[in-house]
Amino acid sequence: MKIKFLKLKNWLIVSLMSALGLSSCHSHKQLAQPEEEQAPRPQPREEIRLMYGVPTMGYRIMGQVKDRKGRPVEGVSVNLLEHGVEATADTIYGDQENIKKYLENNEVKTDKRGNFELRHDGLPREKVRVLVRDTDGKANGRYKNRLLDVPVKAENIDKTNAGGWNQGTFSTKIDIELESK
Repeated sequence: MKIKFLKLKNWLIVSLMSALGLSSCHSHKQLAQPEEEQAPRPQPREEIRLMYGVPTMGYRIMGQVKDRKGRPVEGVSVNLLEHGVEATADTIYGDQENIKKYLENNEVKTDKRGNFELRHDGLPREKVRVLVRDTDGKANGRYKNRLLDVPVKAENIDKTNAGGWNQGTFSTKIDIELESK
């Protein structure tokens, strides 16, 4: 009798733990394109389910932004986009208010030499997306926005501090050329 009771008790505990979310986290929020935007929607990106004990990786991307003539461009915004964000160079899909806050809180501006450095911790991935936007108006010239996919290569991952769920830190240097409007 005790064995049957213990089996029932264990089954109830496992069922309760599953019901309370020890399986996975999932976002059901629909991404929507603003009505005034007519940009083509990119291919949907692979959906990822977050689970307890998710591996993480540090990202450090340094570089310089120049115009077509090789001159540094000061004052443009550079962002590292989160995994799963659907975007084109001119449109990021989703809740526009939250996207605006995200871009403002996570952007870096290029200095007088056009240099920037992005730092971010996130999920390990095969590539990172860098969005470069001309947000200073006419101050330093007018440039078209640019979206780049930067491959995450194993030789650029420093595993010195890796351990547990930390997969290390990916570092790379990129040069970005912007086209005038």
